[in-house]
Amino acid sequence: MTNPHRTTVLAMLKLCDLVVVVSAFMLAVCASSNQTSWLSVLEVRIELRNVIFILIYLGYCHVILQSFGLYQSYRLSPSSREWRDLGTAVLMLALPPLLLGTPLHFQFATSAFLTAFVAFGLCGLGIERRLLRALARLMRRHGQNLRNAIIVGNGDAALEMASRLAQRADLGYHVVELIESDGQMEIAANNGGGTHAVVGRIAEIIASRPVDEVFVGLPLDVGQSLIRSIVSLCEEQGITVRLVSTVVDPAFAKAQVDEVDGHPVITIFTGPPDSLPLAMKRVIDLTVSLITLIALAPLFALVAIAIKVDSDGPIFFVQERVGFNRRRFKAYKFRTMVWDAERRQQVLEALNEAEGPIFKIRQDPRVTRAGTWLRRLSFDELPQLINVIRGDMSLVGPRPLPLRDVSRIDVIAHKRRFSVKPGITCIWQVNGREPRFEDWIKADMDYIDNWSLGLDVKIILKTIPAVLSGRGAY
Repeated sequence: MTNPHRTTVLAMLKLCDLVVVVSAFMLAVCASSNQTSWLSVLEVRIELRNVIFILIYLGYCHVILQSFGLYQSYRLSPSSREWRDLGTAVLMLALPPLLLGTPLHFQFATSAFLTAFVAFGLCGLGIERRLLRALARLMRRHGQNLRNAIIVGNGDAALEMASRLAQRADLGYHVVELIESDGQMEIAANNGGGTHAVVGRIAEIIASRPVDEVFVGLPLDVGQSLIRSIVSLCEEQGITVRLVSTVVDPAFAKAQVDEVDGHPVITIFTGPPDSLPLAMKRVIDLTVSLITLIALAPLFALVAIAIKVDSDGPIFFVQERVGFNRRRFKAYKFRTMVWDAERRQQVLEALNEAEGPIFKIRQDPRVTRAGTWLRRLSFDELPQLINVIRGDMSLVGPRPLPLRDVSRIDVIAHKRRFSVKPGITCIWQVNGREPRFEDWIKADMDYIDNWSLGLDVKIILKTIPAVLSGRGAY
C-alpha cells in the first residue's frame, strides 16, 4: 500500500474507532442507568460541560489508541497481541469517565458503567479490526496492500524465507530481490575487510526503488559485522529490518524481544508467553476452583467420612511433586491407599505395568475399598483445587509427577513438560490415559506447543464424560 493510501486508510480507521468508542460510551450509559433509549440519554446529557468533556475525551481516546500501538501494522503479529493491546487500551479509555464522574457530577459514573463500557468497547473495536484484517488479507491475495522486501541470507536460509513469504500471500510481501551471502565473505567483513558487497547492493536497490523491509537471516557466528552494517544502513533511511533467527528451532521454541534497561534482549522460550490469555487462564483457574470447592463441600465431607471409616490413616495424601520450571510443591489428594503405601512401593517395583519412568499397577494391592471408587471417578484429585488456588497448579496442564518418576526421565526433550504449570486434567487423561509413556509425553508436548484458552475449555469439557466413564482410571 502506498503512503497516500495508507494515510487515507489510517484516517478512516481512526474515525471509525472514535465512532465505536462514542457508541460504546452511549450504550454503557443506557445499560448502567434507567434510560431506555439513546434519545433519552441525549435529552438529559446535552449540556455545555458535557460537550466540552466529550471533545476533550475524544482527543484523549486518539492519544491512548495511538500510544498503545493500535495503528501500527500487525501483519506478522499473532492476533492475541492485538487483543492484548485492545484490552489494555479500552481499560484506559474507561478511566476518565469513572474517575472524573464524581467531581463533575456525572450520574452514570458507576462500576456498572465501567463493566458495560469495557464489554461494548472491546467487542466493537475487536469486530472492527477483525473485519479490517479480513479485508487486508483479501486485498493482499489480489496483489494490493503489498510491502516490498529484500531478503539477505545464506543459501538455504534465504531461499526458505523467500518461499515462506511466497506461500503466504495473505502476509502481503513482494520480494524485490534475494541476496545470497556466503560465509567466507562474512568472515572477511568481520576481520575488517571494509564495506561488504551485500551492503552496497542493498543501498543500490533502496536508491532505485521503494523498499519497506529487509529480512536478514545470517548465522550469528559469522554474520555479526554484516548484520550491524545492514541495520545501520536501513536505520538511517527509516527502513524496517527483521532479523530471522537462526538459533530458535521452529519445531517448538518461540522468541520475543524484551528490553532490559533500554537494551533489546531476544527471549527464547517454549511454554506460553506471559500475555493477556495467560492472565485470563489464571483468572479462570481461580474462579472455577473457588466455585467448585464451595459447591462440592458436602461431597468432600462424605468422602472424608468414607476414607476414615474404611481404613486407618489421614484423610489427605500429601506428596512432593515437581511443577513449573522443576519447582517442588506439596500436592494434595484424597488418600486412596493404605497409610504406608510409599514404603510398600519399593517391594512392588517389579510388578510395574507402565512403560518409561512412571509407576502404575492395575490391581495395586495398596488401594483401599474407598480408594477404588474414588480413583474410578477421579474424586481423589479434587483436593488439588487447593494447589490451583495456591498457584502451584492449573486446571489444565501436564500431570505433576512424583520425585521418583522425574528422577528417571532420561530424555532431555521430555523435561520440556516442566515449562508450564502442571494441571488437574490434561489431553492424556481425557483420551483414555494410555499406559505408554511415549504417548503421554507426546500429548503433553502437543498441549504445550498448541496451547490456547480454547484448548483449555475443550479439555475441561471432555474431562466430564471421561471421568464419568472411568476409562483408563486405576
